[in-house]
Amino acid sequence: QGFILLDDVACVGTELSLLDCPHSNWGQHDCSHAEDLGVRCSPESNTVMDGTLGPPVRLVDGESTKEGRVEVLLNGQWGSVCDDDWTDRDATVVCRQLGFSGTAKARAMAYFGEGHGPIHLDNVECSGTEHTLGQCARSDTRIHRCWHSEDAGVIC
Repeated sequence: QGFILLDDVACVGTELSLLDCPHSNWGQHDCSHAEDLGVRCSPESNTVMDGTLGPPVRLVDGESTKEGRVEVLLNGQWGSVCDDDWTDRDATVVCRQLGFSGTAKARAMAYFGEGHGPIHLDNVECSGTEHTLGQCARSDTRIHRCWHSEDAGVIC
């Protein structure tokens, strides 16, 4: 939420501060908050652990911002999640990633309508303790046996 301050940041890795890296002018960007990024630091090194946070997630076609069809951004395209093995544990992780706390309910069979883009994820298996959907086990993102009639949703 709020202002997006930096875009096109291009560090080489030797800078002492993020502000020492080349970047666009303050406040000038072609981004949305769906492209917000995060970093996980390892106490053993200063190496960024690529991919640990996973793709951005959004909820669409709900009656409020706390519910909807789950979509993830992969390869620059929003796509849905198949409801195979979709549980309240998975819904809890999605809601946590979006900043919601409390009870979360999984919804299946395109409860919030069918998506129109690709189906990016299938057989997501969260324990419920993960911080992002990207940290949950899942099958190969290119292989699924789903239709949009099986799009997963959540109510946070």
